[in-house]
Amino acid sequence: MFFVAGNVEMLLVDERAVMPRRVMRFIIEGDDQRGPNNAAIIIPPGVAHALRAEGSRDAIMVYGTTTQFNPEFEGRIADDIERAPLPPDWDAYVGR
Repeated sequence: MFFVAGNVEMLLVDERAVMPRRVMRFIIEGDDQRGPNNAAIIIPPGVAHALRAEGSRDAIMVYGTTTQFNPEFEGRIADDIERAPLPPDWDAYVGR
């Protein structure tokens, strides 16, 4: 994933069997705001991930996969979810 514009909040939870569980939560700034907070993200299999636009601007990203894209495997993006705080069940999942 590479973020062309806007800001994105990213959550990563390493759930791989051979790795210790680690939770990361951070903000990535799009390339339209050149600086040290620009990043491309590569997510390996077994790492749970979620993202949402941060702030009042839309985020634009470039997304690629190593497998053929199948929309049925993807989560649904809904505006009310993007603007909401983390739901209690996700908070509990991240904090375990």
